[in-house]
Amino acid sequence: MSSAESRSSILAAREARQELLDRHSGTFPAFIFLSLNIPGECKTPPGTEELFSWALERLETSLPHLHLVERGSDRLGPFALLAAGQEAAQVKRLCVSQEESSPVARLIDLDVYDRSGVQIGRGSLGLPPRPCLVCHHPAVDCMRLGRHNYPELAACAERLLAEFSKAGG
Repeated sequence: MSSAESRSSILAAREARQELLDRHSGTFPAFIFLSLNIPGECKTPPGTEELFSWALERLETSLPHLHLVERGSDRLGPFALLAAGQEAAQVKRLCVSQEESSPVARLIDLDVYDRSGVQIGRGSLGLPPRPCLVCHHPAVDCMRLGRHNYPELAACAERLLAEFSKAGG
């Protein structure tokens, strides 16, 4: 696949995910979009399905009355849209604690949206930005400044997945 085709398929997957969220906005107080932060072209290296299932189980255990709207996989990897009966800021705080619960959880992405489809960011709750996989500086700064190359990021993700798999998920 050419780089233009790859960018096009990634954009199409993002648009389809946004359309899925838009179709359900207004029906619950909060929505969670569960996906994985896997660097590089291959979004499903060994261990990703196990990690994704583990993350989904943890969410279902920690949030009562969570409703699975849709689960699937696309060019960006596995995803799930979940509806929550709690207020979005409360859900976001719980999701941040899940993302910070273990080293491998740094590969989990839990985006929270309110009833109208507006994303709830860490900053709006006075929480620090998400740390980088490699150096623990804010990830957004590392991406913007290009602090780490792809092989370094991929190696870190592969190591976390291997440790997770070795521990039995």
